[in-house]
Amino acid sequence: MHLLMVGAWPELANRLVGLPARVSLLQPVPDGREADWVYRYVHVDYTDVAAAADAAARIHAVDPVDVVVGVRHYALPALAAIATALGVRSVPGPVSSLAVDKAGVRELLAATATRPVRFQLCASESSVLDFARELGFQAVVKPPIGVAKAGVHVIDGPADVPAAWRHASAAARGPVLVEERLRGPEFSVEVRSVDGHHEVVAVTEKDCSGPPHFIELGHTVPARIDTSTLETEAIRAVDAIGHRTGPSHVEFVLTGDGPAVTEINRRMGGDRIFELLVLATGRDPMRETLLDALGEPHEHREIPRRGAAIRFLAAPFTGPAPALPDDLVLPPEIVRVHYSPQPGATIGPPTTNDERIGYVLAVADNAEKAAHAAEIARSELLDRLVKVADPPP
Repeated sequence: MHLLMVGAWPELANRLVGLPARVSLLQPVPDGREADWVYRYVHVDYTDVAAAADAAARIHAVDPVDVVVGVRHYALPALAAIATALGVRSVPGPVSSLAVDKAGVRELLAATATRPVRFQLCASESSVLDFARELGFQAVVKPPIGVAKAGVHVIDGPADVPAAWRHASAAARGPVLVEERLRGPEFSVEVRSVDGHHEVVAVTEKDCSGPPHFIELGHTVPARIDTSTLETEAIRAVDAIGHRTGPSHVEFVLTGDGPAVTEINRRMGGDRIFELLVLATGRDPMRETLLDALGEPHEHREIPRRGAAIRFLAAPFTGPAPALPDDLVLPPEIVRVHYSPQPGATIGPPTTNDERIGYVLAVADNAEKAAHAAEIARSELLDRLVKVADPPP
């Protein structure tokens, strides 16, 4: 069996070890560490769909591909083109479900969603203003294609429209998607699908910054509420978009009128949600996705149900990044601290998820304990960073 993978997270490369298949990987990094784990490593920018399809065709000509798999958001257009050109199965699939346009997803959901969301594509600042007025100036503007909250901006009144248009259109490089602003706690549902059979693996509770950019500041697994309504709505949503095989990540706001879908991603949840699932449930979504693609059976590793939480570090000031203090005393539930900026690099409050400066990861007997430990650790880290950056006289 020959599996062609279009893009892979470096952290998940070791899931390729021991697979009953040859794995060829198309990856934009010329010397990524994934090269040590695969049968064939091809450097190609998969966001260039034509280049990725050409690379896949060359591989297929000498070593026929049986299935093509993609786990990264911006790899999905290339994956669809490759699967179509080679006439092979795709995971996720079918290829007709792999559009990444959020307006198109909104149209598919409109007929089935319990809580529909009003939306409109707008090609000018004036059209944003007109639709925002229809929504009572309770709106969110975002690129129709994108991840990590890039270009997301709230509108609370007419004065917010120019900044929202500039911010979103710069990220979109074209028309923007304007949606009614939803109010309530946020969650995501992590779903595994095989030939149209959908299984909810977990529901993730999200911690967000709120307006203007709604940066994601943390996740907790499992969510600390009754999740049955969210699970039902997530399965209805993935059915509505025609998704049949592969992982999906369905994001919700739990409004007073019920759960409203904010986005559907035909991939595993990012922001290390895949790792939270391993820690809290024993389920490994990447490994399961690869085995499902190969049609291979697998058993879940049974572990006592636990809680896992991640809290991200948002810089509390603008200025040079201090070094991480080396004498921190953190709760014993913390399993990792990651701090990304080099000392002296300029940091500041984030406007996208990609501008956060690190995270703390915790695991405990239950979600409440894990979340509490992660929040204590985040607070301690940020307090110490401020003191290091601005020491008392």
